[in-house]
Amino acid sequence: MSTESASKTSGPPPASSWAAPPEFYADENVVTRSVCRLLRDLGYVVHTPAELYGTREAASGASDDDWLRRVGSRRWAVLNRDLKIFERPDELEAYRRARVHMFLLPGQATSAELRDLVAINLAEICSVATGSDPQTMRLTGHGLEVYGIPEKRRRRRP
Repeated sequence: MSTESASKTSGPPPASSWAAPPEFYADENVVTRSVCRLLRDLGYVVHTPAELYGTREAASGASDDDWLRRVGSRRWAVLNRDLKIFERPDELEAYRRARVHMFLLPGQATSAELRDLVAINLAEICSVATGSDPQTMRLTGHGLEVYGIPEKRRRRRP
């Protein structure tokens, strides 16, 4: 069996494949339980808003600025589907300050499709997430793609 075919059939890499595997933050409302279960079954640590804030009630309504700051200080990789972060100026600035690696899943994908995309891209996700330069990447069936974050908008003078 060739190395190429072996890597395609061996499945996603377990956390033990990495000297220091990344830890993930997955918004329970955005990333499905099946994605979290896949990662946990492979030995990765996956944090949720309820864990970050202590309870689901405390996490409810937390601002993007706050959770991004908290996740950024812990250097967790973010799994997300919310592109609004990059469209709203205050949230975009919070994202930039947090300096997190963000991995974007498609908004309309099914739970099974999301799980499959994470499995297919997991080795590359881990390689990017363990790097020091924060990146925002989209998960596709053909690998990770750089997501072009909008430049800062200049405020117009009245």
